[in-house]
Amino acid sequence: MVNTATVTANQLVLSYTEATTLDAVNTAPIGAFAVTAGGSANAVTGVAVNAAAKTVTLTLAFVVGAGQTVTVAYTDPTAGNDANAVQDAAGNDAASFAARPVTNLTAADPDPTPVPPTPTPTPTPGVPDNDGVPNTVEDQAPGIPGPNGAIVAGDGNGDGIKDSEQAGVASIGFVLSPTGQSNPGNAPPTFTTLVASSQNGKVGSGNDNARITSLTQKDAPPDLPAGMQMPIGLVSFTVELGQGKTGENFSLYVDPALGVNGYWKENASGQWVNIASEPYGGKMVMEGGRLRLDFHIEDGGQFDADGKVDGIITDPGAPGHMALSIMGLAPDMPHGFWF
Repeated sequence: MVNTATVTANQLVLSYTEATTLDAVNTAPIGAFAVTAGGSANAVTGVAVNAAAKTVTLTLAFVVGAGQTVTVAYTDPTAGNDANAVQDAAGNDAASFAARPVTNLTAADPDPTPVPPTPTPTPTPGVPDNDGVPNTVEDQAPGIPGPNGAIVAGDGNGDGIKDSEQAGVASIGFVLSPTGQSNPGNAPPTFTTLVASSQNGKVGSGNDNARITSLTQKDAPPDLPAGMQMPIGLVSFTVELGQGKTGENFSLYVDPALGVNGYWKENASGQWVNIASEPYGGKMVMEGGRLRLDFHIEDGGQFDADGKVDGIITDPGAPGHMALSIMGLAPDMPHGFWF
């Protein structure tokens, strides 16, 4: 049975009191565990067993915040003893248990770095980027080949610099579900990387670059037209524009396995349009095994959600899929699409 449960960052450790060592080869699938943090589900992405220490360590999709209330539950997938469960060396399955509190050992940052008054043109290693995404999360982003062909862990846009060290680049693990904000239990994670002031996926040179201040996942709208799919719901971000800029170019890197064929937004007439397409000054390209969606948003324009010319772009948009047979409907049709 479980003796203690503790969590530090994204590592949750269950300590068992079995008479013998645990089985480190045969264990339960990730779907057998359910973890919540702050009242929302935090998907389990990995399970590791230390036989001698009698511990099971769960890797979580998101880092647990300091002071958050955390719970964990375990359900043995089958009634009898088998290889598909937490078990001792003799093959006896560990008992299921309902949601129980977890001791949160995640420490608060004692000295958070303040937001700089202007963006730093050249990233400095070790300096946090203040984009609202914990560095420990950004550093888990799958890297893609950089300028010299090398892959840097946590470099989602392949510029050779970790995303956690750049104000204009942010990476976060979304849950693979159109109801991402609702955070459904056991949904697998998929990383998404956003680049502001983008020139073909890399932050442009100069002192007028934009700064990402938030990047989160939201649920897809409930009234989507038939045939439209949003596998990770809406990508929601806010960006502060550089001085003198009236709009900004963005790139969004996603897993091509999502099957998306555009970055979709509602225009002023209520039609869903793909702004990562030539008519809107955008494009879609494959880079380093990732799909890159390039698009432009004007401050206060029809695709800026706050509708104000205020130096801040607020965007809820969707890497989505629309059947080719429906694309190209005239833009004046109700709930139509325009590629």
